[in-house]
Amino acid sequence: MNAFRPVPGGWECPIGEVERDLFLKAISEVRTLLDPPVLPFEITTMLGEDDSEDAAKDIHLQNASLDRLLPPGAADERTAQTMRELTDSQLRTQKSERLERLYQLLSEQTGSVLLIESGQEWDWLGGINDVRLAISGKLSPEDYSVDPQDNRQVSSQVNPKTGNEKFEEALVTSFYEWLSGWQDSLLQAIDSWPQPS
Repeated sequence: MNAFRPVPGGWECPIGEVERDLFLKAISEVRTLLDPPVLPFEITTMLGEDDSEDAAKDIHLQNASLDRLLPPGAADERTAQTMRELTDSQLRTQKSERLERLYQLLSEQTGSVLLIESGQEWDWLGGINDVRLAISGKLSPEDYSVDPQDNRQVSSQVNPKTGNEKFEEALVTSFYEWLSGWQDSLLQAIDSWPQPS
């Protein structure tokens, strides 16, 4: 794995074309996932103006990746729904805008070295984490569980996978692990840099 290192004005890391393209694609997919759900036109017109607004508030795309990106915020379902109504739109916007900044920064840089300028590091750490959260929703629990006993219990309950499904899952798992190491490398580089006194 390519590691970040402190340089004057920020942090840099070698990055290959494959990794860059995968990360750009993942950012695009997560941004699409964060788009607020919209009721189909036919349903909104049947509900009427007042009812459609109330109904739209209750819509939450049931998706494991989205649930990790936008966690419920409370164990109680009613409280969780209230909190979602208060924070969902703002969280989606903040995460989407941050990912848009990362996409632009990554697209604008060419060559085999990525430079993260000082002041941009928290956008990168947050954006990488959001992509990791979204990817984790696609993985089986055994792919990132630390307890081998849990792995055996879950594996026995999962339907056998086809060769293509296993290959795709292996790629997603590898990318998830690469992103995790990449994020950790940036954190370590930041932590090792002398702090202003």
